Amino acid sequence: MTTDSAPEAIPRPNTGLAPSKIRHEWFQNDNFVTVTVFVKNLPKENVQLNLEPRVLSLSVKLPNSGGTDYSLELDPLAHEIIPAESKHSVLSTKIEIKLKKAEIGIKWGALEGQESGPVTKVAGAGDVPQQPPAYPSSARKRVDWSKVEKQAEEDKAEGEDALNSLFAKIYKDADPEAKKAMMKSFTESGGTVLSTNWKDVGTKYVEPSPPDGMEARKW
Repeated sequence: MTTDSAPEAIPRPNTGLAPSKIRHEWFQNDNFVTVTVFVKNLPKENVQLNLEPRVLSLSVKLPNSGGTDYSLELDPLAHEIIPAESKHSVLSTKIEIKLKKAEIGIKWGALEGQESGPVTKVAGAGDVPQQPPAYPSSARKRVDWSKVEKQAEEDKAEGEDALNSLFAKIYKDADPEAKKAMMKSFTESGGTVLSTNWKDVGTKYVEPSPPDGMEARKW
């Protein structure tokens, strides 16, 4: 008596992406170094990332790869990062890892290894802060509006200081058009008019308006 033997199983072809074919790239700005790993259609649970101040360890379980995993080990990183402020995203076409620089503005010359030589900054980082715009006026009396805003944070004062503090608080809480109106009216009137209505003062020269019993003088 003979029995039919079960047909031999035919191995299924491996259609997954080989780990050696996966590539990664990186770029930076003054705050972050971004590492991109190009692999498609990964479930988020297949990605394990461990970050330390000088270590990036990425492990990815690849679908249809016969149990082979992809790993990216960067130890040591070229510079320190802040793991708690770093983050990663698993997207349809890639894994994106944003490493928060411990030293803001420092330019990394490499992603991994011990760097030597002079420290440079990322283009645009550490530039002189842009100065607040000054409203063009023919008035000779200038107002430092950055100091006016700072004054709003100081303690209350008495007399003229109290009035200046009040004006400073109005300016600090005003919208951009109101600030422009205050700058224009105050400078053109020689400090005798303070208007927050841009529609009223924006198209005309603001004449001095001193209190009763006083006269305006040109400086």
